[in-house]
Amino acid sequence: MSHVRIASIFIAACALQAGAIAQNAYKCGNTYSQAPCAGGQVVDTQDERTAQQRADTHSAAQRDAKTAAAMEKDRLRQEAQAAPAYIPPTRAPADPPPAQPVMTKPKKPAYFTAVAPAKPGAKAVAKKKKAKKAAS
Repeated sequence: MSHVRIASIFIAACALQAGAIAQNAYKCGNTYSQAPCAGGQVVDTQDERTAQQRADTHSAAQRDAKTAAAMEKDRLRQEAQAAPAYIPPTRAPADPPPAQPVMTKPKKPAYFTAVAPAKPGAKAVAKKKKAKKAAS
């Protein structure tokens, strides 16, 4: 027997023996401890499930682990595949837009004539004068 095999058997035997020994747990206020404390209460830590319930839980955990491994394998396979690159379709060259008329600046007049603004009510007076001339 190799040393590794002897060591693993020894560790397994110790683990089985340690699991059989019941240890007390104490509730000290809002915390739990393995050491007793002042005012601490002993907490029952025995597993109250039946052997069938423990076996069902164990098989469910194995089933979940198998499903998780399969899902991880599938995810890794999908990640390994290169994502297709998006190449936009080529477009035919578009006709140039029709030429729009170009706006030019208005030319400055050769001379400048100042015009005085009309006085308020001057339009009404001018209409009356025109009306009188037309009537005569």
